[in-house]
Amino acid sequence: MRKIMFSNKVYIVSTILFLISCADTSTPDLIFIGGKVLTVDQNNSIQEAVAVKDGVIIKVGKREEVLSTAKSRTKIIDITNRTLIPGFIAAHEHPTLAAIFADTIDMSGFTFDSSEAMWSNLKTQIKNKEKGEWIFAMGIDPVLIPNLVMPSKKKLDAIAPDNPLFIVSQTMHSFWANSSAFEKVGINKDTPDPGLGSYYGKTDKGELNGFISEATAAAPFVDELKSPFGLIDRYQNTLDDLRKSGFTSVASLGFNLPPFLAKYASSNNLEPRIRQFIYLTKQELEYLPDAVENGDDYYTILGLKLWHDGSPYTGTMALSENYLSNELTDKMGIPKNHKGESRLSLKEFEDQIETYSEKGWQLAVHSQGDQSNREVLKGFDTMLDSKGKLLRHRFEHCLLISHSALSKFKLLGLTPSFHINHIYYYGDALVENIIGDERAQLVLPVKTAFEYGLHPTLHADSPMFPTDAFSLMKTAISRQTRTGKTLGIGQAITVQQALRTMTINGAWQLHMEDKLGSIEVGKLADFTLLNQNLYEYPIDQWDKIKIEQVWLAGNAAW
Repeated sequence: MRKIMFSNKVYIVSTILFLISCADTSTPDLIFIGGKVLTVDQNNSIQEAVAVKDGVIIKVGKREEVLSTAKSRTKIIDITNRTLIPGFIAAHEHPTLAAIFADTIDMSGFTFDSSEAMWSNLKTQIKNKEKGEWIFAMGIDPVLIPNLVMPSKKKLDAIAPDNPLFIVSQTMHSFWANSSAFEKVGINKDTPDPGLGSYYGKTDKGELNGFISEATAAAPFVDELKSPFGLIDRYQNTLDDLRKSGFTSVASLGFNLPPFLAKYASSNNLEPRIRQFIYLTKQELEYLPDAVENGDDYYTILGLKLWHDGSPYTGTMALSENYLSNELTDKMGIPKNHKGESRLSLKEFEDQIETYSEKGWQLAVHSQGDQSNREVLKGFDTMLDSKGKLLRHRFEHCLLISHSALSKFKLLGLTPSFHINHIYYYGDALVENIIGDERAQLVLPVKTAFEYGLHPTLHADSPMFPTDAFSLMKTAISRQTRTGKTLGIGQAITVQQALRTMTINGAWQLHMEDKLGSIEVGKLADFTLLNQNLYEYPIDQWDKIKIEQVWLAGNAAW
């Protein structure tokens, strides 16, 4: 009898201890100490330690204060004079496009410094292809490669007489194809142009010349690369690269992998969290859920991506005054006395706002030129009701957005994302060849966006430019081109502001600021560890900063 009573007591005590341990909400699983913690909170405070339990931050503060919460099972991570920051948030990228073009032949100015070397490499690569096999190449750019000899159908026919050949520009707004490629996709001189800046280039005699403008006209050529199941491994590799670059979340702005595959990829092997914006095309609209509330912390379809104008490097960005006219703009296919055009009429754009914003979907609108910016702002001003103003509709790229336009954003609940490395990679060409110095000094007014409290972000628009957070922030701080010239130096932002564009502001634009973007109690433990302190390290040496480790919800992801 006594043995039974003793056994019962042991069982009861064990059960109580077990329940206490289960209910223990104060003992951290992890504590980070030994370095600087750049919290990116409201005051940009710098702390000494962080405690994490069940993937959530439970304490931030002084080293001894945080260590006092540790128990025997708490893992102490000594970051040893390094710097912990919130995981970077990629506000506007194209991981599916990056995956599609990952195995294409490289023709970029990042790799080649001369036209001769680029074309020679392409010819060599083509020799290794089977007869009849599709050949895809990417990166051709008359700005990044000096004295570039541009493609023509005749030139491409000579280079690839036995294969369909399709070339994508670095900007992803211009394309070229040979005769075999046009034949394979069933496009000939009589095929109607899609319109609104998207067309098939013609000779004076009305024959195809090999040039293709904008993605709508180019879409049939990339079907060979778009098989979702063939893409999944390359997509996962793209997410791996983002994670290794310190990104723990990414917004995919159109041209998306089907949701079930993207969701699998994002939750598999601790990949970055994904927020998809669906292109307004028949194929992608099939992915749009019935309910705005969908997904989870790792994957959600957040809204729709709309195109209002195009690129400054094809003449499809909509301006109020003409582009310049010279040898470079001729190579880009920009006609003389040309201003570009909007892809949507005001009525069409207002109809889209009415259809989707009123259902609660966030809209992200590609709008580069000053004329496009004005028209998009007018559409939102006319159509947004009080509910729509809470959705944080986004202007994407914002090359020539004016201060007066930005002054109206807050009242309408709008927010900008800036394609900042237009300055670094193309700033010299913008000044000298494309829009001229007066307009080029007005580009990308990030500081003004901060002054109006608009939560601006920076993006690379990959695969156009590398998804390198340090490069994006450095350009926003220095406003320097590749040759060291400055554009709009009065719009330079601080290091603290720059870090906010890549963390908490991205979280805010994605409606996740309560969970991500800063190191504060109650948020998910998405961290990136750097070998240097951004607030102290000279920006001209930021190319030496290394990503040393990444955590998603407290789990080591890299």
